[in-house]
This record gives sequence, C-alpha cells and structure tokens, in this order.
Amino acid sequence: LAALLALPSLAFSSEKPTCTLPDCDQAKAFFAKFQKAVDANQRKDVAGMVSYPLHSYRNGKGTVIRSKADLLAHYDTVFSAGARCAIKTATLDDVWGNWRGFTISAGAIWWDRIIPNSVTHNGAIQPSDLGKYPFGVFGVNHSPETDKTCADDAQATPK
Repeated sequence: LAALLALPSLAFSSEKPTCTLPDCDQAKAFFAKFQKAVDANQRKDVAGMVSYPLHSYRNGKGTVIRSKADLLAHYDTVFSAGARCAIKTATLDDVWGNWRGFTISAGAIWWDRIIPNSVTHNGAIQPSDLGKYPFGVFGVNHSPETDKTCADDAQATPK
C-alpha cells in the first residue's frame, strides 16, 4: 500500500516544470536573446542583460557581482564552462517560473523583471504593466545538477 501511495508523488516529482506565469512568453524571448549572447561569447551584451547585484553560488558560497565591470573581470568564474554549456543546451521548453522569477532546468540561471522598489512598495503590479520593465539575470548557480559539459566549450576570444 505504501508503495502505491508513493507512486503518484514520484511521477509528479519527475515531471518537467512548465511556464505558466503571465509573462512567460516574454521571459522565453529574453532567455533566447541571453542564450544567443552567451553562445556567441558577447560578454558585454551578456553583462548588459544582468540585474546588479548579481549573485553567483558555488559550493555553498555566494559571490556578489556589483557592476558590469566587475562581471567582465570575473566572467569566466561566474559564467564557467559548465554554466555556459547549461545555458547553450537549454531549450525554450526548459524555461519555467515561480514567485522567485524564471529559470532553466535545475536553476542554472535565474532572471526576472527589473522593477524598481518604489513601484513594488506601492502594491501589486498588474500583469498588463509588466511590459514596462525589462528582464535581468540576477542569479547563477553552480552545482553538479546545473553545470553541463559541452564538447565545443573551448575558451573563445571575448567580443
């Protein structure tokens, strides 16, 4: 009996999350643009799509990247080969979101709208107002679940 009761929860936990938030299509469009910039090694473009401070987590330790210049100086650490590969190999079907924002797969990167505190402090944002605010990546996670291995992930010259 216990095995039968556990079966639905096992099936549910292995299901791939889906993106059902009202601005999911826009989040997917942002990810496609971000993914293209990462794939082309356009570091300045990637840095321009980040919401600062950017938080990067590796082995339980957090690093805070406070500016574009800081990110460009630490780009290969923040966007390691494993993180770049996870981003490059993700599909739009891998994008999903929750109250924290949007992510791919096991949470390799997280992004959301960059909404000023003054706006969120005054109350809830209406879905129709979301388009006023751009997306930005705010987190990069490094773990065996998020880092991938790509055969063609040799260090490229920054563009």
